[in-house]
Amino acid sequence: MGLYIGERRTCAGNGGNVARFHAFEFHELGFFPATWRDLLTELMSFYARLLHPYRHVAPMLAEALEDVGGNRIVDLCSGAGSPLLSLLPVLEETLGGRLEVVLTDKFPNVGALRALADDSGGAIKTVLEPVDAMAVPPELRGFRTIFTAFHHFRESEARAILEDAVRLEQGIGIFEYTERNFLIWTLPLLLTPLAILFATPFVRPFRFSRLLWTYLIPVVPFAALWDGFASCLRTYSTGELWKLTESLGASNYAWRIGRVPSLGASHVTFLIGTPEGG
Repeated sequence: MGLYIGERRTCAGNGGNVARFHAFEFHELGFFPATWRDLLTELMSFYARLLHPYRHVAPMLAEALEDVGGNRIVDLCSGAGSPLLSLLPVLEETLGGRLEVVLTDKFPNVGALRALADDSGGAIKTVLEPVDAMAVPPELRGFRTIFTAFHHFRESEARAILEDAVRLEQGIGIFEYTERNFLIWTLPLLLTPLAILFATPFVRPFRFSRLLWTYLIPVVPFAALWDGFASCLRTYSTGELWKLTESLGASNYAWRIGRVPSLGASHVTFLIGTPEGG
């Protein structure tokens, strides 16, 4: 790993052995039923809580929050709660105080987000109307995070997400545990339907629709298999992330881009941008 102090330019490998291809994902299609989308996002949140693929992200996220001097995180593309919530205890312990979290999504899982807010005692807030990561409402100020979702955006859209954060001088952290390395990901992807069949009884909230669309008509297992494959094909490498930041011309921002360990032999690719001077 090489560290360049001036730009805080961290290089830690590309994390990609095939060319990036922007394949479609079922759950982001406009005509994909909201019921199926919610089942998929709840399943993703279940695995995030169970496996903690982002556990090594907490120190650098805490450091970024210290850099900007803030205690509020605006999570974009949250799905049913996002992996961010699994990091909260470590973040709060590291920073020595309670953090305020705002969960948002373009296709919000209203039931799941409302339940999280109700159970949090006020620490977690939600926006139940659609929030576009490329044009976040100015009143939603705070350090922005995106977990397992940046690959959904084409290059021009990904740049627009970064431009929007820079324009409003908000810190941003992007974290992806998928990567374009099928030596690592082929077996986990092929086992995805089987893993879902075993995990479904333990996913909460309990829904009869989950049993229907998993066991009787296996929409969820096969949509998850395809979306996982497409996610790997879409994931940006560190080199591609550097090109995105360089195209912004934002000289007042410090960028860190690299990879840290995740599950097994896999890695989390990260991008963190903070306005200089906080």
